[in-house]
Amino acid sequence: MKKIIGIILAVVLFSGCVAGKIDSAIKSYENVAEQVNLGDNKDSVLAILIPTQARLTSKLKKPPEKYIKNNVLVEIYFMRSGRQPDGLTTDDEFTPYTFNDGKLVGIGWQVLGGPSSQGQTQPTTNVQQTVIVH
Repeated sequence: MKKIIGIILAVVLFSGCVAGKIDSAIKSYENVAEQVNLGDNKDSVLAILIPTQARLTSKLKKPPEKYIKNNVLVEIYFMRSGRQPDGLTTDDEFTPYTFNDGKLVGIGWQVLGGPSSQGQTQPTTNVQQTVIVH
């Protein structure tokens, strides 16, 4: 019985620690996000934003993406800017920063057509309704 209680306690403590790291990164991000403007160069933007994500493990981050379109290097960096308490790491918990040839041209999902995954804000449950017809 003590072993089961110990395991449960460890899981609860670890979950709280992860949530605390995420919440700390979000708060740090919110404190500096307004310092970034469209047209800024990639190095200056990342110098402001990357430190806000430093305490997050790789599982809690979204890796950058890059590709070439019409001879333009497109790079997208994702900053943790939200958290849903559902245990999942989904696109809607990040803000994307889009660079074309090293220049910031977009902030947010609207530029990219929206997030491809979203967290569950409420647990899915089966709801029964009784309808009385008179």
